[in-house]
Amino acid sequence: MEKEQFRTLNQFKALLRFSGSFNIIAAGLFIFPILFEHYLQFWNTLNSLCGFENALITIPTDPFHALFINTAGIDLVLIGAIILYVSRDPLRNKGIIIMNAMGRTLFTILTIYYHITADLLFLFVIIGIVDLCISLGFIYFLRKVKI
Repeated sequence: MEKEQFRTLNQFKALLRFSGSFNIIAAGLFIFPILFEHYLQFWNTLNSLCGFENALITIPTDPFHALFINTAGIDLVLIGAIILYVSRDPLRNKGIIIMNAMGRTLFTILTIYYHITADLLFLFVIIGIVDLCISLGFIYFLRKVKI
């Protein structure tokens, strides 16, 4: 493998590791029944400190919606772990990387939709934009390493 291709592959692996770690860190606290309420309140506080005027997140009090939040946290952490695993050999895992890029792009679209229609916290739109940038990075590197 030529030097430029090797460097590009290492940059791609770094983006994958960032992406997987981002999922794990951003969603990890949603897993725990007691902690996720404080984590959602943290987002409300951060949104207010940033001067954004969105409606605040309502903390669910029923177990059905709480379970959905816990399950989403588990799913996002698992997706992060899968991407960390894929980062070891991205050349053999093109399908997983493309599906992750599609999911991140859909997440961005949904955050913008819910921000416009339901006044979702603007901070989540920022997270969606980070996810979109990650998706674009994945596509860029997939094309550059010519998988």
